[in-house]
Amino acid sequence: MIKIAWDDTKIDNVDNVLAGDWNNMVTDQKTRSTVSSGSGSPSSTPGMVGAIYIDTTNLYIYIATGTSSSADWKKVISQ
Repeated sequence: MIKIAWDDTKIDNVDNVLAGDWNNMVTDQKTRSTVSSGSGSPSSTPGMVGAIYIDTTNLYIYIATGTSSSADWKKVISQ
């Protein structure tokens, strides 16, 4: 499984009006962004709606539309 590394860089300039909002957005996106991969279609139940899975054998991309079963993975791109 491949997970994409997240850059934890945040804005520290307290004079910047957007710094607080930016830090919250970065933290929020970090908890929601999930990309995983493996050989073959995903067989596990997605952990969150919007999670992405890349089938490295068949070159398919799936997106999670629910979190109830492995049937919640929907193929969105194929070669």
